[in-house]
Amino acid sequence: MRRVLASLWRAALLMCLTTPGLSIEQPAMASEQQMRFVVVRSNQSACEPTCPEWISAEGVIGAKTPALLKATLKTLGGRNLPLVLASPGGDTAAAMAVGRLIRKNKLSVAVGTTIFIGCQRDQENCTANDGKGADFIGAAISQGACTEACALVLASGVRRLAGGETTVANIPTVTGNGTGSKKLAAYYDEMGVRYQKLAEGQRDVDGNPGPWQLFKALLVTNTLAVDQLVDAQICKGTPAPDNCRVFTTMDLE
Repeated sequence: MRRVLASLWRAALLMCLTTPGLSIEQPAMASEQQMRFVVVRSNQSACEPTCPEWISAEGVIGAKTPALLKATLKTLGGRNLPLVLASPGGDTAAAMAVGRLIRKNKLSVAVGTTIFIGCQRDQENCTANDGKGADFIGAAISQGACTEACALVLASGVRRLAGGETTVANIPTVTGNGTGSKKLAAYYDEMGVRYQKLAEGQRDVDGNPGPWQLFKALLVTNTLAVDQLVDAQICKGTPAPDNCRVFTTMDLE
């Protein structure tokens, strides 16, 4: 029954996003937009006062991205939130630095897209979510792409999810014995990725490994949807995961 309810909720959300005249807006991510990290609280029906939260990470990975993630993690006071990731790639060295921060803090990573409701992630001085317990609220869905250097960030998660309508493609490859390739090979080994299985496996028509190949290589540890990390049902367990936060009157102060 829980799975049925979750499926109905996702279907209703997607219907809202595609129905003309409704107020939910989700601007397309510009390819040149630098990655930004924001903490999002689920608006899933009936989850309050205890709802799941996650870190939305979308955009191009640049030199400042590791510092931005570090600053975001500092605001959490040690809370362990999963990271929902969509990116066209970017700087390889920065991606590895981000990955090491994620592994150090024992975060899970899922490829997906965050649908913001009310205040959008780049909107300044927004008051639409006042009184709702969080600056940003919305939903995470298993749609979107993680390509090129983004795959290095995905590889760092304690749990690494890519299911639904997500894509993991153009994964950085180790070629030759140059310094860059040695660092890349060492990084894959550090993250527990079986690169040889990734390199030798079958490819699709675009030259990318399929979901099963990603799983065998441990670049992905689970092909289920992002719901596994952010669905309201996870907060019903005892103890509830660390990313379930109780909304109290103190949040209004």
